[in-house]
Amino acid sequence: MNPIDLLKELLNTFSKKAKYKDREMKRVFQWRRYLEWEGLSKHEKLAAKRLFFVPIAAYFVFSFINRHFITLIFLIGLFFVYKKFEKGKLLK
Repeated sequence: MNPIDLLKELLNTFSKKAKYKDREMKRVFQWRRYLEWEGLSKHEKLAAKRLFFVPIAAYFVFSFINRHFITLIFLIGLFFVYKKFEKGKLLK
C-alpha cells in the first residue's frame, strides 16, 4: 500500500463509515465517446443532445433580445407603471 491509501484508512477509522469504498467516477464529457453514437445509452444520448443544442438555442434567444431590446424595455416599463397605478385602486 502506498502512504496515501494508509492515510485514507486512518482517516476513515475516525469517521462513522466502517470501510472506505472507492466510487466510480461519472463521465461528464468525453468527445470521442459522443462520436460513437450507436454505443451510447439513452441517458448519454439525451445529455449529448442537450450539450450540443443549448448553444444553438442560446444564440436564437440572444439574437431575439438584440433585435427587440427597445420593445422589451418599453413593455417592461409599461408593466411596472401599470402595477404602480393599480396598487391603490382595488382594496378588499
